[in-house]
Amino acid sequence: MPKPSSPVQASLLAVTQTAVGCGIGLLIAGKLGRPAQKTTATTMISVGALLALPVLVGVIVRAVNRPNSARGMRRRLESIRQDSGFPDEAEIL
Repeated sequence: MPKPSSPVQASLLAVTQTAVGCGIGLLIAGKLGRPAQKTTATTMISVGALLALPVLVGVIVRAVNRPNSARGMRRRLESIRQDSGFPDEAEIL
């Protein structure tokens, strides 16, 4: 699936998917017994949490590795030290 090109499109996609899911849930809610409703609700919440996990991890990783953090500065310094600015011998040939 192609990545949405803007935050507005991503938000619209999320709201649309949520609305469709809620609509389907409301349509079938009356047809299920109470135990099946609880099981379905627990399953849907678990799936939603698992799908949101990569986004949460990405936000945390970006916060930890931001350029002004100690870790970000160490990584940048290591990168500068490892890259002499000259091409490797293999690239010259």
